[in-house]
Amino acid sequence: MSAGAADGGLVAHLLDLLAPLGPVGASRFFGGQALRLGGVQFAMVIEGVAYLRADRALAAELESLGSEPFRYRTKRREVRVGAYWSVPDAGLDDGEQLVGWALRAVLAARSAAKSAT
Repeated sequence: MSAGAADGGLVAHLLDLLAPLGPVGASRFFGGQALRLGGVQFAMVIEGVAYLRADRALAAELESLGSEPFRYRTKRREVRVGAYWSVPDAGLDDGEQLVGWALRAVLAARSAAKSAT
């Protein structure tokens, strides 16, 4: 199965779990998919891994549950993106837990956007 197919299956699963939030949309994002709520990107799925936008508090909580920050390689080095953290396995099985984290991710994304302006 290709990474794109894996991403599509995971995105469909996440959209089902996140349905209580309302109209969560998915769109292409670099080599994966972005998840948006109310025009705010709060998550992404890349290479079969779901990541949530996180502030310090959410990042610390996710890290304590085994999450890792999003990373990618350039020709020269590995880049760590501390704003996005992988969704712990428990969140992929527990819709209530995922919805709670997703709400916090939306708030983190909105806060970051306000800080950038």
